Amino acid sequence: MSSMRSLFAACVLCVGPTALGQSAPADSMLGAAERMISSCIAYAAANKMPPVSVVVVDASGALIAAKRQDGAMPVSSDAALLKARTSIRTHAPTAVLSPIVQADAGTRDAFITMQLTAIPGGVPFARGAEAVAGAVGVSGGHPDQDAACAASAVDVLKAGR
Repeated sequence: MSSMRSLFAACVLCVGPTALGQSAPADSMLGAAERMISSCIAYAAANKMPPVSVVVVDASGALIAAKRQDGAMPVSSDAALLKARTSIRTHAPTAVLSPIVQADAGTRDAFITMQLTAIPGGVPFARGAEAVAGAVGVSGGHPDQDAACAASAVDVLKAGR
């Protein structure tokens, strides 16, 4: 019986409080990620976007949180993660990378080699003293809609909501 309790305790430590229905502290990176995801999904609904996937990564590109709405294409989760990771690795919104990549075949080839994307929908964000603490990636709508949705999520973090 004690080995069962130990296993349960280890699982709780690995999955964290949100798996048990508890909220992450508001000032934690997970709390910030959850707020950004919720605001992005609300933005998508208010702007009549199709179902989207939203991901938040930290400064290393590691996944912090993700949500795929019912009806969003399964591949949209992968696309959102790629957009977020590109944004964190380049320290730039993916929307500003698009014209650069389209204008230069060498840059396009480098992006392919490094598994980056220039499709709009990834936006980096600052947090506290960190100039680039992470990034939001959104996929499922038109690329311009994805970029606006991601930017709205970052705006919520900037506003401290």
